[in-house]
Amino acid sequence: MTVSLLFRHSRLPRQNRVVFDHHSLTTSTELVSAHGDIDATNVDAFTEYALGDAVGRRAMILDLRGVGFMGIEGFSALHRISVSCAAAKTHLAVVPGPAVSRVLAICDPEGLLPCAGTVKAAVTSV
Repeated sequence: MTVSLLFRHSRLPRQNRVVFDHHSLTTSTELVSAHGDIDATNVDAFTEYALGDAVGRRAMILDLRGVGFMGIEGFSALHRISVSCAAAKTHLAVVPGPAVSRVLAICDPEGLLPCAGTVKAAVTSV
């Protein structure tokens, strides 16, 4: 697998406590990473950023291992992202860290959101 040089950082104000990264793993697969806290102050920016390049791609992987805190609003964002990806016929895989896993245990106890334990596993699943 080759990681291309396509890369961009979010331009969110510092007080929003999160940084997003975006990499094209292949011409049809995107990797979006978040580092920091996802809560009511930045959940809309997270959703918009994640969906920015999802349309027209075969797959998107959300790497959320770097998220230290996720408010309940974060699950709503993940649901919106999942629905949007399904509508666009874009396969989605989420790689949750401990903070995201805690929210998913409460909000998605049936495990309907497509999750993977590692980015490598996510790439294989999409």
